[in-house]
Amino acid sequence: MPLLQKMNSTIISTIRVFFVLLGGALYSSADELKWQWELQDGGVITSIRALCAVDEKVCWFGTGNGMIGRTTDGGKSWERFVVPGAEDLEFRDVEAFDKNRCVAMSVGEGTSSRIYLTADGGQSWKLVFQNTALEGFFDGIAFWDRENGVLAGDPVEGRLFILRTKDGGKTWKPLDARIAPKMESGEHAFAASGTHLSLVAGGHLWVGSGGKVARIFYSYDFGESWTTLETPMILGEASTGIFSIAFKNPNEGIVVGGDYTKEEEGDHNAMLTVDGGRTWKLLNKSNGNSVFPFRSCVRYAPDLKTVIAVGPEGGNVSSDGGKSWREFGDQGFHTLSIGGSLNAVWAAGTDGRIAHLR
Repeated sequence: MPLLQKMNSTIISTIRVFFVLLGGALYSSADELKWQWELQDGGVITSIRALCAVDEKVCWFGTGNGMIGRTTDGGKSWERFVVPGAEDLEFRDVEAFDKNRCVAMSVGEGTSSRIYLTADGGQSWKLVFQNTALEGFFDGIAFWDRENGVLAGDPVEGRLFILRTKDGGKTWKPLDARIAPKMESGEHAFAASGTHLSLVAGGHLWVGSGGKVARIFYSYDFGESWTTLETPMILGEASTGIFSIAFKNPNEGIVVGGDYTKEEEGDHNAMLTVDGGRTWKLLNKSNGNSVFPFRSCVRYAPDLKTVIAVGPEGGNVSSDGGKSWREFGDQGFHTLSIGGSLNAVWAAGTDGRIAHLR
């Protein structure tokens, strides 16, 4: 092939590749710009911080006055159940497996922190665990699979409080206090969205803290052993620290939080890791991002590249795994859940606000 013809062929091929890549990027951006939150009527006016999307049709929420809500038709209608014995409690996390089985966690000091289970779509509920430690306070639940799960709570006797279940939430067993990592005075967790802990298959578990310090406690073996990881997250006040953690594999993860008394400010409150949390890169102006305001929940989408974060003042979306972000939507939320696809994204917040991503 003559040199000039070969050069022209190479240039044309390069241009084609460029436009294919550019087209993909433009499609992704245009697609995101079409996203919008469609508000739904969950039938409550109390703040919602407990939310679990199962799929495009089924989603559960929990709120105050012992109330649990469920939709099985994509949010067209919602059923509501008052859990007997929990009428004065607030649910801050729910973990659902399908339209019938759901684990619900209430919060509060001492015996107000409880775990309830339904296996018949909310028609009946069983109290499966009740906290007895005076200083105990439950913060969040997560499951590796349909059987194995973990609950993380505020420190009891100076150590991280962990419960494990191996039968889908029917029974729960506290982690031996001698194994649990030590926490400092003034260090605690936030029951803000049920996402201050993150799990990855194989037994990986990360639990975030805040207050006097902002750290992450990591276990690779279902909580049998622990490593304490330091972070550059904002700290020092009871209102500061890590609010939400999301890992997509044992190495890559993202953390958001901040100071909930300063929701519009962003300083040392969002960060990425590529080594399991041993080191962190802050998201701020110095690396090309706008100031990232207070966010209480972050989730990876099923493609593991799209990441959505929400907070009371708004939301952000990333198409590159969290490296760069743009503002998203005109609604604020406390929590977010993705049930297997971008057609199964729900968010919830103050005054009973609940929305589905369209």
